[in-house]
Amino acid sequence: MPSKDFYIVSADALPDVFKKVVEAKELIESGSVKNISAAIKSCNISRSAFYKYKDCVFKAKSSNTNNIEIQAILLDRAGVFSALSNTLFKSGANIVTMNQSAPENGIATVTIVIDIDGLKTPVEQLTKSLEKLDGVISIKTIHVEEM
Repeated sequence: MPSKDFYIVSADALPDVFKKVVEAKELIESGSVKNISAAIKSCNISRSAFYKYKDCVFKAKSSNTNNIEIQAILLDRAGVFSALSNTLFKSGANIVTMNQSAPENGIATVTIVIDIDGLKTPVEQLTKSLEKLDGVISIKTIHVEEM
């Protein structure tokens, strides 16, 4: 399957039809209108324009949060992940997403994205605290993202 290219473009540069399609989709999602017909009528666009662009045009969500993605290599033992998540909670970090691979040879890889806006300690200190936990083999910051 060929990959698609995506662009983030200022709304000011977009043709009105794209903005209206997004507006119609928001009306439908929020339940403000009963159906697609009501949404397209409210936004003054044609049914064909809506169906042509509905799966191609999206509104980017903006946020002022700072997230970091960390990779934790853990022993597959009861309580290790619990201690890790508890330490994150106590530090003021908020877990945004978490993905864990199936443990292999007694080791599990966990990737966690955390929101660090409420962090009570510097990221480096948090990383060192996590590394000291019993059952944690390693902690590595993979990606820092400012949204």
